Amino acid sequence: MRMDCDVIKDLLPLYAEDMVSDKSRELIGTHLDECEECRKLYEMMSDPAPKAEFTKEPAESFQKYVKKSKRRLIWRVALVTAIIVAALFTVWQIAVGGIVAFLMLDSALAPIKVDTDVNNYSQYMGENAKSEYRNKWGMDESIFPSAITADMDVREYKMVYYNPWDAQYLSYLTVEYDDAAYAAELERLGSYTSTDYIGYYSVTGFSEDAPLLAMYADDYQGFVYAIDTPDAENTVTYVELIFCNYFMDLDYEEYMPAEYFPEGFDATMNNPYEKKMMSQH
Repeated sequence: MRMDCDVIKDLLPLYAEDMVSDKSRELIGTHLDECEECRKLYEMMSDPAPKAEFTKEPAESFQKYVKKSKRRLIWRVALVTAIIVAALFTVWQIAVGGIVAFLMLDSALAPIKVDTDVNNYSQYMGENAKSEYRNKWGMDESIFPSAITADMDVREYKMVYYNPWDAQYLSYLTVEYDDAAYAAELERLGSYTSTDYIGYYSVTGFSEDAPLLAMYADDYQGFVYAIDTPDAENTVTYVELIFCNYFMDLDYEEYMPAEYFPEGFDATMNNPYEKKMMSQH
C-alpha cells in the first residue's frame, strides 16, 4: 500500500525520533525508498546542525579572554582609585580652606585691647598683674619700673594686647625724673645684665638720640628695653615688644612712635628674619 506524501510528511518528525510503531516504521521506510522528495526531507530532518568551527584553540582563546578581562579590571580599579583620590583631595582642600578661613576670621574678630590709663599699670606689669599679662612668654620685664610711684612724672603710657590665637604685647612708658631719681634710675638700669640683640628681627641698634640703657632680648619672643628718651631731659622710655612665631599680627607702628623702636626692627609677616629662622628648622 502506497501512503500519501502528505501523511508521510506529517509522520516524519515522529519517525525521525523513533516514536512510531513497528508497522508504521515499515510503511514509512518503504515510502522513503520509493519517494525521493520525502527521502530528502527526512535526510534534512535527520542531519545534525553544523557546528561552528573554532579558528583558535579553546585554551588560547580563554587565556586571551582572561588577560583582556584583567586589563579591563585594572583600568576600572585605576579609574575608581583616581576618582576617590580626587574626591579626598577636594575634601582636604575644602577642610584646609575652612580652617584657614576660620583662623583668619578668628584673627579678624579678636579684639585689640589698648589701655592708656597709667593707673591700670599694675594690672599689666609685675607680680600682681592679671593672669593673662603675668607671664608674657617668660620674658623678663624687670627693666620696667615695678610700680608707678608719686615721684614719677609719667609723660606717656600705652599697653596694647592682642590675642588672635597667640598673645602679643606692646607697651611703652615714658617717665620724667628729678635729678636724683634720674641718676638712681640710670644706675639701676646700668647694673642690669643686658643681653645680645643685634640681628634679631633685623635690628642694627638704636639711634644716637635714643641711646640704649638696658636690654632683654630673645631671638624668638622679642624685646624688653629702656632708652634715654629723645629730646627730653631726665626722661626714660621703657618698651616691650613681645610676640611669637617670628612676626607680629599687630600693626605695631600704629601704636608707638617710630623713635622708640630699635633701628631696623622688622616683625611684619614674612620678614627676612622669620624666613632665615624658619629655613634652619
